[in-house]
Amino acid sequence: MWFKNAQIFQLKDTESLDTNELIDKIPEFPLKECGSQEEFSFGWLPLIRNSEQWSLASDRCLLFRAGKEEKVLPSAVVREELEAKVAEIELIEGRKVGRKEKSDMKDELVFTLRPKAFSKRTDIWAYIDLQAKILVLNSTNASMTELLFKHLQTTLGSFPMTPLQAQVAPSSLMTDWLVKNDVPASLETGDECEIQDGSEDKATIRFKSLEPLSEDVTRHLQQGMAVKNLGLRWTDKLSFVLHDDLTLRKIKFDDALKEAAFNDSQGGGLSDMDANFSLMSLTMREFFASYCLWFEIN
Repeated sequence: MWFKNAQIFQLKDTESLDTNELIDKIPEFPLKECGSQEEFSFGWLPLIRNSEQWSLASDRCLLFRAGKEEKVLPSAVVREELEAKVAEIELIEGRKVGRKEKSDMKDELVFTLRPKAFSKRTDIWAYIDLQAKILVLNSTNASMTELLFKHLQTTLGSFPMTPLQAQVAPSSLMTDWLVKNDVPASLETGDECEIQDGSEDKATIRFKSLEPLSEDVTRHLQQGMAVKNLGLRWTDKLSFVLHDDLTLRKIKFDDALKEAAFNDSQGGGLSDMDANFSLMSLTMREFFASYCLWFEIN
């Protein structure tokens, strides 16, 4: 299990957070099939389909997975059905259908069509690190993040966490790194960068396959633009794109780490997952210590 994105939150009170309680309660709040008139359902999932393994513990870390099942009702289908009904009324009754009546007809159509709609499932993986006092999500989707927090609170009664609070604005710090050619020793710039100006229009320039420290990038920064996201490599363990909201995207763990995990595995789904998660969580714990220093996160 290698995360490709990371959204990190700080745990407020790890002393009162009982992961054993979470392990016991997760199976009690599973993802249920979306009802015929429900827009979606959300709940915990086994780590591997049809297994009874709902979580995985490793060195004070706990991995778990949740899912969202939603009815997919394309807006084009509703619109076509609505237009047909409106045209029929206007032709037969010889009158114009008003806005309020259209709205009511649309609601009725959605109610009628939803039970026939296909269901789509989206998963979200997460883990708690009690030593680093963080919750890490393999997602940057705000809606899924909110649903996960609510379900954690439902499962445990409460779940004390807070977004990371950087004392230094990420955009300003990344801009300084490039303008002053002063990237932290543990980092190397990658070949991806996005910069933005401070105007109302938020004019944006994206650089691909280009060294961010090149004159093409720094010239714009010296003229007042700021870094929105930046491709980076940390030590010899992972590369990623750091965004100004502190999220990490396009994470790639080094092949040497993956090979070490492969050698540690006894073979098989859960054994592979255990070996991967163990190395990934330890690497992220080490990375987070550096991350906190860069942005002065307490």
